[in-house]
Parts: sequence; structure tokens; C-alpha cells
Amino acid sequence: MQRVKASNTDLLIEPLKLNHLSMLKKENSSKFLGVLQILLYKKWISSIESNLINIIPTKNSTCFVARENNNIIAYILASPVNVRGTCWSISEPCFIGESISHSRYNLLQRLLQKIIYDSNIKTQSFLICINTYDSQNLSIIRQSGFQPLRIKKYWTNENIFYPKRNVTEDKYYWEKLNKENTQQIWRLEQSRQSINLRSIFDRQWYDIFEKRTFLTGVIKCKENRIIAGLIPSVCPQFNLSLELIRGLAWDERLNLLIPQKINSMQLNKRKFYLETTSEDNKLNQILNNSGWVVQEEKILLGRSIWKRQNSYKLKSLESKIITNLVGNLQQQPELPSTYKDS
Repeated sequence: MQRVKASNTDLLIEPLKLNHLSMLKKENSSKFLGVLQILLYKKWISSIESNLINIIPTKNSTCFVARENNNIIAYILASPVNVRGTCWSISEPCFIGESISHSRYNLLQRLLQKIIYDSNIKTQSFLICINTYDSQNLSIIRQSGFQPLRIKKYWTNENIFYPKRNVTEDKYYWEKLNKENTQQIWRLEQSRQSINLRSIFDRQWYDIFEKRTFLTGVIKCKENRIIAGLIPSVCPQFNLSLELIRGLAWDERLNLLIPQKINSMQLNKRKFYLETTSEDNKLNQILNNSGWVVQEEKILLGRSIWKRQNSYKLKSLESKIITNLVGNLQQQPELPSTYKDS
């Protein structure tokens, strides 16, 4: 793909710098100054890491801003998905103001080109999430070489309820992520992903453990087997965005354990989001029945050197995802439950 040259010289896309903070308009300074200060600090750390990539892993995000006539118009983030830095996720752009001569469509195009072609990010794959109904931005993302990978639902916990305690609850418990159970939940995640996705994400168990939070953990039975869990999202869209993971075979115990264990997170009194795939109908139905509400549905897209060598597989996958968007995707058969209550 050829790079598109800028039509005007008044719009600049560049890495976040200290002098950019003074370019914020007064009406935006209180809202965005603190955020950009934090991002600037992370950008400095990221710059040091990029120069020592063979010595220490890259962990921090890097930020690019679009400025016009010394006014900050928008910024965008790129963050490493794994410790090795072989896959990075790109956020949706945050618009601070309106450009005089450029549309938001063109701004997104320029920001993506900066990250993909002109940054010092050395990676094999990029990920980005976009709202399924945002056809305009989806078009420019596709033109930038991204292919659809999966459709994700984002659930909020504003109206969930905590069911009455069940006698079988004592057989199961919630355990925060540690090195042992992280390896177990990682294997569950791997079992549900295609070879294509596993190669693009390139995420190992320690990548999950590295990004654990106070909300991540697993549901275990007394036999020390993991039934489900919450892990950091591969492409987070919110401050507290966690992916709900289960095994490939459907486990009937989830009908009870998700309301009992996952819904109890409301005791933290903090709003957070759960991620599921759109085709996991049984899991989505449980969340819906438990009071969770779908906040948004997004398409996860990827751009990878590895994918280019396997384009024939992507065409089939893309066809399935697009068919799903119009409501005609056939449901994937669920494996029967492997659990029998004694």
C-alpha cells in the first residue's frame, strides 16, 4: 500500500512532546492535560525501551498527536500486546477539537499511517477495534491493510444482581491470578482460538500475568480445575476491560457460577466491562439473564506480516464475520458438557 501524502502542510502528526501540553485550548486543558501528562511520561519510558529492545521488553504505550495551527486536534495510542512486542494494539483516536481543513476520516487515515509506516514501532502485527456501525472509519481501517478477526461484545455491570447463595457454591471458589492458574487459563484461551489468531496475538501466559489487575482471576473447583476466568483484554477499549474466558466444551456449571462468582464483583463498587465473542450465544445469554447490559459491539481487526502469507485463510474468515454482521452467520456447534454432577 502506498502512503498518502498530506494535502496540506498545516496538519502535523508527531509523537507527543512536552510543548504539546501548552497547545491545549483553555476549554480542553482541564479535561485532557492530566491524561496527556501521563501519556507523555509513558512515551518517554517507551522511547528508552525501544532503544534497549534487546535488553528489556517494551511495556509502555506510545502516543501520537495531530496538531493544526498550534492546536491539538486529536491523539491516538499504540500499546504492546505482549512482552516481546510482536503485536501492538492501536486505540481509536480521541478528538480534542475540530480541524479547519481535515475531516475526522482523513485524520484517522493520517494517524494510522504514522503509526504503521513512520514510527519506531518494530512489530509483526497491529490490532484495532472499531464499532460495528462505524462504516466510515471501518473503511479507512480496511484500506490501511487491516482484516476482520472477530466481533466482540462489551458488557457493563451497572444493573447486575447477586443471586442467593447456593449449597453447591462451597465446591467452587474465586482465586486471583498467580503464575500457576495463569498458565491454566491461558491454555483455555488458546483452545478457543484459531491458529491464525494465536499467531497474530502471540500472547503467552506471562503476558496475561504481567497485566493482571485486582479484578482478574479464575473460578476453580475443589479438584483444582479451572472452569472460567477473567483475564486482561488483548485489545482493551476501556480502563477496566476484562475478557471472560471459558473452555471449548460447554460446562453447565457456568449457568450458576457466573452469576454467583462474576457478579459478586459489584462489591468493588467500580464500573468495569466484560468482553465476550458475539458467537458465544450461551455465555452471552447467561450475562444477559444476570443483568449485564451490552454497552457496545465492536469488530477486532488485525494487520500482520504473518497474515499476508496466509491470505487464503483470512478471506474465508472475513466472509464469515461479514455474514455475521448481516445476521446470517450459522451458529457454531457446541461441544457437549464434559461435567456430570455426582
